[in-house]
Amino acid sequence: MSELADDLDRKTGLGTDRVRTTVREPLGAAGFKPMDLGDGCHAWYRRADDGSHALISHNNALDGDPAVKDWIVGQYGERGGFVEVGGLPLSRALEGADTLPSPMRPDGSLVEALYPSLQQALDDLG
Repeated sequence: MSELADDLDRKTGLGTDRVRTTVREPLGAAGFKPMDLGDGCHAWYRRADDGSHALISHNNALDGDPAVKDWIVGQYGERGGFVEVGGLPLSRALEGADTLPSPMRPDGSLVEALYPSLQQALDDLG
């Protein structure tokens, strides 16, 4: 297991009893766990088999209105790079976690990009 994966495992264990059910249940069902990012920031994370991971948050928090377009989803590479999309409702953020590509181009170079929509990210990187 990589050092990053070990670090991610140490930062979990947050209680989610105050997170609304309409947020906690779909994220849990999709394999996400709460994570403390430090400096008062929190996100839901899920690690992939290749060592990369997805994060979903609502303004750096675990909870928020699932219908409001304030959710952010990102794919982060084990060796760096990221692809993020903001301004989404929770359902689209969950979709993005499953569809955003790994932040690495076919030539091995890392992607570091913020996109205003899932479609723009997929069009650019797909």
